[in-house]
Amino acid sequence: MRFFSKNTKISGFKLIVIVYIVGSILWGINQYGDKMDLSVFEIFKMQDIKDVVNMHFEERKPQEKRQLSEPIAEQKFIENKQALNQNDRVFLHNAVTFKGMASVTSGVTFRLLTPVAASWRKHITHNIHLYGVDTCAPRQKAKLNNQVWPCGVVTTAWLVTKTLGKHVSCQQAIVHNGIHYAQCFVDGVDLAQLGLAEGMMIVTKDQRNFPSPADYKSLQLAAQKAQKGLWSSEFQQPEDWRRDNGTYNPIDP
Repeated sequence: MRFFSKNTKISGFKLIVIVYIVGSILWGINQYGDKMDLSVFEIFKMQDIKDVVNMHFEERKPQEKRQLSEPIAEQKFIENKQALNQNDRVFLHNAVTFKGMASVTSGVTFRLLTPVAASWRKHITHNIHLYGVDTCAPRQKAKLNNQVWPCGVVTTAWLVTKTLGKHVSCQQAIVHNGIHYAQCFVDGVDLAQLGLAEGMMIVTKDQRNFPSPADYKSLQLAAQKAQKGLWSSEFQQPEDWRRDNGTYNPIDP
């Protein structure tokens, strides 16, 4: 009720001002019409005055409708807030780009060190995970014809050889738990694509939250058929291995 009372007062005040102005003009014409050149008022007819008043009321309608709908929208927001909070990932659509040197911590992760101009700070660090791919954890092992080999160490060393002394450019896709999931390039080559083609990486198991590009899956299929890299051996899915053995990383404790 206070809403309608307040807005009725404002509406009434504006109407009074309009009527006062119009009345003053008409009174002046009546008193001094014989001394004035009224030709300038020919285009300002009574219909124009009515249009001004009507326009005022028409402007009030959408405003009142919008104000009445705001509590409904606010209630909908409250109802959906819990569902929104369940998703702690932030999807970024502006393709944020980071550039720098990589300090590798696993076969798919590294710290990207970006130099800065500030004298008190040598660089900015971003924790990067190559988007859409995974590989053996640093402590994980695989088996080839009953011969065990450290697949995590091998894949980590592979990424070192591809990034050592190179400038890396990463386009961020998702931020999750402080990790920047990004598509990264060295000399224009997508590191994830290269890793998949050589069998050093696999597409991520969680395709619902981290869907891999279609070409990533094609590259993995080709590597599987050729039994390249990891596909030459038996190995546990990295995500399952971390679940069973923990996420401790001796390279990045």
